Amino acid sequence: MFKILIADDEAVERQALKMLISSRVIDAEVVGEAENGRRAIELAKELKPDLIMMDIKMPGIDGVEAVKEIKQLHPQTKFIMVSAFDTFEYARQVMQQGVKEYLLKPSRKSEIIRAVERTLAEMKREREEKEEQDSLRKKLQQALGLIQSGLVPREPASTDPPVFLCDDPKVQSMMNKAKQFIDDHYMKGVSLEDVAGHVGLSPYYFSKLFKEWFQVTFTDYLTGIRIEKAKQMILHSDCSLKEICFNVGYRDPNYFSRVFKKMTGFSPSEYRKAFFPRMDNRMG
Repeated sequence: MFKILIADDEAVERQALKMLISSRVIDAEVVGEAENGRRAIELAKELKPDLIMMDIKMPGIDGVEAVKEIKQLHPQTKFIMVSAFDTFEYARQVMQQGVKEYLLKPSRKSEIIRAVERTLAEMKREREEKEEQDSLRKKLQQALGLIQSGLVPREPASTDPPVFLCDDPKVQSMMNKAKQFIDDHYMKGVSLEDVAGHVGLSPYYFSKLFKEWFQVTFTDYLTGIRIEKAKQMILHSDCSLKEICFNVGYRDPNYFSRVFKKMTGFSPSEYRKAFFPRMDNRMG
């Protein structure tokens, strides 16, 4: 059940909204009413509502300032702003706070209900995603604990992920998503933190899971992708070696050359001469 707080300086408006929501919205309960921005902040602290229907123009602290303060205390709180003033400035200010719904008075009942239902649906999705991620994190923590304690043996030469990971389609989907993200962004400054954030894990746990799944560290995998792409470009394009360096995600040609030689046994120019001798060796 989602908790809704209504903030409006007009008692009639508050009562009308409360009756409408109570009679038409499933899985939601109006837990409080506030007659001004200050009271809305106080009730937000006390009741911790999931959604606040916030009037903009109220005496004292207005709705915009109240949203800012409440967002600092409870960042996950959602808002539907209600105003009799159709001005871009009000809309701009609340959009800066992440508010997506903005209703103009007077609003039709159907518009209000649709706005509330859209916001509740978004919150449901966020809750489900968070529960799924929390469940997966717990499972990963347990799995990594078993690995580190030696209770789950693994053959050193095996390239298959552990059985308890293979059997989990969520882990497989997450790793496929991570791999695709790396493959699509290797030419940019993609980092471990970027990929971990993309799949919704902390960098620490993502790093551990990635190594268990692919049997290679994130850094080595990214390097392998970049060097393989560089080899293809050296042999199948007329780009200079410096251009290739930048095109595969490196910013320092000297560092690129050192990594390339470590991975292949050749410097980029030696590789081009050895495997495609007719190509000009151009570094600039």
